Order: sequence, then C-alpha cells, then structure tokens
Amino acid sequence: MDCLVLPISLLRKCGTASQLGYQRLPEDIRDELDQKVTVVVGKEKNEFLIDPFMLEENPFRVLIDVMKEEYGSEVIMDAKGEKKRVNLVELDVILFEHMLWLMNNDCCCSLLQLNNVKDIIDFYVEDD
Repeated sequence: MDCLVLPISLLRKCGTASQLGYQRLPEDIRDELDQKVTVVVGKEKNEFLIDPFMLEENPFRVLIDVMKEEYGSEVIMDAKGEKKRVNLVELDVILFEHMLWLMNNDCCCSLLQLNNVKDIIDFYVEDD
C-alpha cells in the first residue's frame, strides 16, 4: 500500500487523531514512482529516487561500474532487466548529491567530463 506522509503542520490542522496524516497516493504519482530507480548511498543508507536515464549517462554509468567492481556494490534488476535498486553504500552522499545537482542543472564542468572517475571515487569513499 502506498501512502503519503503529511508534514506535522498539516497534521495539526486536521485536528483528529484518527486521520494520522496518511493519505493514499494518487495513481499518477504511484506510476511515476514505479518508473524511478532507488539508489542507496552512504553509510546512513540515504535513498534517492532517480530517473533511469540518468544512471545510463556519464558519470553515473562509470560510477556504478567502478563501485560494483571495486567495492562490491549491488545493482538489482527487475524481470525486464531494468535497474530497480542500486546500492552505493561506500560512496559519500555529498559527492552523489553534487553529481545529481550538476546533472540536473546541465553543468558542463570538469567533474562530469573527467575520464578518470575512479580517482574521484577513491577520494570520496567513506572510511571505516
């Protein structure tokens, strides 16, 4: 069952404890979420919902390949062979968020154009 959690301020406006601030997600939002890939990043296991096409673009494609090869990260596929979940637990969350920001803002900076993404990953990999 999919649900949407409302902020506390909206919960207080409801005034009844029986509603608890939960509502069913609309169909269009459920369909949109089903098309996203869950990416788990960092020791805290922060979850990101990412469009599948972003994971096929550089530097994410290289990032996933290197993390899988070097650190044993998991890529979980669905029955159609499409990515549904990617676990990048060893990667620093700040690096991942920064890469997402750069991709979403169409920044053509040197980070996204570097051929040696492994050096960046090694620099940002979280130590035990």
